[in-house]
Amino acid sequence: MIEKIIYIMLIACLCFLPICTFAASPPATVTIDGTLDGTYASVQAAVDAIGPATGTNFVVEIAEGIVSDPLNILQLPGKNVVIRPQAGASVTFTNTITIDGNGNLASPETLLIQGLTFDFSEGTLNNCIDFNLLPSRVGHCYPHNVTINGCTFKGVFNEVVAVQSIPGGMRNIAIINCTATDMHSLAQLKAVSGYAFIQNCTLSNSAGGVNFYGPGNLIIDSCNLEAVNYAVRSGQGSGTISTLGSVNINNSILNSNSLGDGTIILRGDSTNNVNIVHSNITNGNPGGPVLQNLNAASVLLYEIDVVESNLTGQITGIDQSTITTIDDPNVPNGPVCITSGSDNVLIPSIAILVALILILMIFIFAFS
Repeated sequence: MIEKIIYIMLIACLCFLPICTFAASPPATVTIDGTLDGTYASVQAAVDAIGPATGTNFVVEIAEGIVSDPLNILQLPGKNVVIRPQAGASVTFTNTITIDGNGNLASPETLLIQGLTFDFSEGTLNNCIDFNLLPSRVGHCYPHNVTINGCTFKGVFNEVVAVQSIPGGMRNIAIINCTATDMHSLAQLKAVSGYAFIQNCTLSNSAGGVNFYGPGNLIIDSCNLEAVNYAVRSGQGSGTISTLGSVNINNSILNSNSLGDGTIILRGDSTNNVNIVHSNITNGNPGGPVLQNLNAASVLLYEIDVVESNLTGQITGIDQSTITTIDDPNVPNGPVCITSGSDNVLIPSIAILVALILILMIFIFAFS
């Protein structure tokens, strides 16, 4: 009788224990230097298998499904990694991919995140891709040679960042062929060396666009960025204007709609070298700035080239003498592309190439 009472009490206690649920992930395969290594129960297990393996080129391919658990990626010396769906599969992440560069800023290994969908629209207020230290690891992060290609981001307006980073530094980051809607911003790229390359990306219904600072070069090419506030912001909130790096906007459409924030904002330690080529830059708010400098000490220190572009809105905090405008009446302003036959391949016009060469010559002479 006593045993029966104890048993009933144990069953009753179990009813009050918390219910543990486990996040889900479809299986994934790993291929090493062209040879299939095996199939793993989750994406994280597949990525973890790269560490002890011998090889140079690793491809992780994910089966059809939703990945609701976080994915942690540590860049490893000499190991190039591709993470993508299996052929014909659709893979959606509802949790964060964290990329830790393992403190190796100058290492040559590469990481490619390709063809994934990130859906954070159900109120998961995290970053879709986060450059950060992995849990329990200390030191520097330094993500490097990372390309994010053909991904789709869906978030919550003014809350979710597609690509976020801690301030510690990064090198050579590319975001290409991506679409993002309902975001805080497309990218927050801090202390960039080398390049930050944003190409053929579309952003809509977002509070901000691309935030960038560091000694590297920001290239916005063939993009359509629609933001309520800034579309591109260079520099930190304080500091001294820099002669390092550059901001280059080519063949793009940047739109904002703010009385207080410029479509392009230049802050404290922004680079002084800004090139706008064959682009339309617009602030749709009457009286709002299209090009705005927020560092009072830098009013006369910029070197801004505007080549065959349309700027609609106010220019504030920048002396007009620092702006060189190239506007050939025989060359159309704004984005210019031509279609090559039935392949529908976009090729930059000769005018764009000439303008880029001219900017390069100006840059070379400035530092010679």
